[in-house]
Amino acid sequence: MARIVLLLAATATAAVVAALALAVPGSAATPRLVATVGPGDTITLRTAAGAPVRTLRAGTYTVVVKDRSDEHNFRIAGPGVSKATGVGSTGTVTWKVKLLRGKAYRFQCDPHSDDMRGAFRAR
Repeated sequence: MARIVLLLAATATAAVVAALALAVPGSAATPRLVATVGPGDTITLRTAAGAPVRTLRAGTYTVVVKDRSDEHNFRIAGPGVSKATGVGSTGTVTWKVKLLRGKAYRFQCDPHSDDMRGAFRAR
């Protein structure tokens, strides 16, 4: 009889622990941004939903860069961030970047920065 009581108590404790683990929210997934350069003379930075980036909350982001032209590159730069693909190559790369509150960031194609560029602010 004592063993049954101990077994029931252990089972109840395990159920409570499991319920608490489900009730505590885990860390949210890292937000994703999609950067595209090319084809042609185009460069964009968009949210995962497809909206152009103008402001973002400060924090860590995953940036998926689709470099579709060997005449261009994609660079993102600002406080604490300096990442770029190479001119002369194409492909997809993924970066993690941490954006700081109140800071301005820019993205551009280095060889064509007069025409192919954008900027946003972290809030």
